[in-house]
Amino acid sequence: MFNKMKPPKPNPPESKDVEMYDLQSDIKIWAIDTFLATATKEQKKIDINDLDLKVIWDDVIVIHEPTEYFDDHRHRLPKSHSLFSTTFRNNTDCEQEYCFRTERCTRSIAEVELERGVVFSKELSLKLSLPNAILEANAGFKHDLSLNSCTRQSTEEELSWGVDTRILVAPRHAAFAEVKVAEEELTTKFRLTSVLYGRIRAVFYDAAHNNAFIKYVEGDLASIIEKELSDRGSFSPLNSHIRIETKPNGSKFLKIETVGRCKFRFGVHQEVEVNQKGT
Repeated sequence: MFNKMKPPKPNPPESKDVEMYDLQSDIKIWAIDTFLATATKEQKKIDINDLDLKVIWDDVIVIHEPTEYFDDHRHRLPKSHSLFSTTFRNNTDCEQEYCFRTERCTRSIAEVELERGVVFSKELSLKLSLPNAILEANAGFKHDLSLNSCTRQSTEEELSWGVDTRILVAPRHAAFAEVKVAEEELTTKFRLTSVLYGRIRAVFYDAAHNNAFIKYVEGDLASIIEKELSDRGSFSPLNSHIRIETKPNGSKFLKIETVGRCKFRFGVHQEVEVNQKGT
């Protein structure tokens, strides 16, 4: 991804209650500062507005610890979802048998709202493993959800339901058959801890001259973020979900805590209701 080399401005928070640390912005600030500090005389002559910046995340390792869920609330929705209905009319004097075969889909919906987290680049994403209750319900979701930098996001998956049965209709009667699916809703809070470490790389190009290569810089991700936060005095309770820790071998890593809430709506039970009445 290419970006014009202008100092990034902090994104305004979507809500005063949301704490989102802009990791991508600090990486760009580091890259620009490093470029200006190490540029040659010829490189300094280039108009800053003609510079493009590409940040390369290929050598950054992301490890997600198991997601912690708490404060769960699960309940059955009061009204079942009607998938299909049909009427069989028997105008004869004999009992008739009808085949009732259909397949329909419902949508399983997962809504995620972040309270605290990090603004990532498009090359990185967080993986939120699903609660056991959702996996056991076979609600149509994959084993995890990919989180982007939006504080609110929604994911939908299709879940198929099939019916293949026979219905006996009495003489001079009509049978009304309806396929219904009962749905449940699960709301829960979550906490996800992610560890990031490795080398971040940035390449500068001259947009005014066919994106000609100008300069390449690189650095240790955790050390870069530690310096950027320290320079701004940002190691505070507001950024308590961003930590720099050191391994026994002396290498540093970035630890990020993402906190939010999820709401899942999904089908759990199918029933076929048949009613007959005289014609």
